[in-house]
Amino acid sequence: MNKFVKSLLSLFVLFVFCSNAFGATAEEVKQNIIRQSKSMGVEPAIMLSIAKVESGFNQNAKAGSNVGVFQLSTATAKTMGINPYDLDDNIKGGIIYYKNMYNKFGSMELAVAAYNTGAGAISRNGNTVPSYVRPFVNRIMSNYRQYKHEGL
Repeated sequence: MNKFVKSLLSLFVLFVFCSNAFGATAEEVKQNIIRQSKSMGVEPAIMLSIAKVESGFNQNAKAGSNVGVFQLSTATAKTMGINPYDLDDNIKGGIIYYKNMYNKFGSMELAVAAYNTGAGAISRNGNTVPSYVRPFVNRIMSNYRQYKHEGL
């Protein structure tokens, strides 16, 4: 193999590695969230809002045992049978988890609060948003209104 071909091959391998290492762009993540939300019967605007606050649409985001776009805990992901490190699975898991919380509490704000702090905390608080979660819920709802205004 000549030097030129080796150089091209090295550049190609570097490109593939970097593409996989850095993951999808924020716009690609947003489009994936919109597509999966619609297919699962959930408003894309609320899921975009949660992803924006949780990770800034960054699949490589990590905080403790929470990972990915929707900051799923590895334990929650395991119970759901998904891989939280996989972008499609992470989005699917985030949507399912939110949808389950919405079905349980019947309110977008309570579902968002439960998404953040767990269903048990909402139940223990008399099915109201605990004060310590209110700033999170307010950010989500503000983003939600903006996305709805944009037509999502």
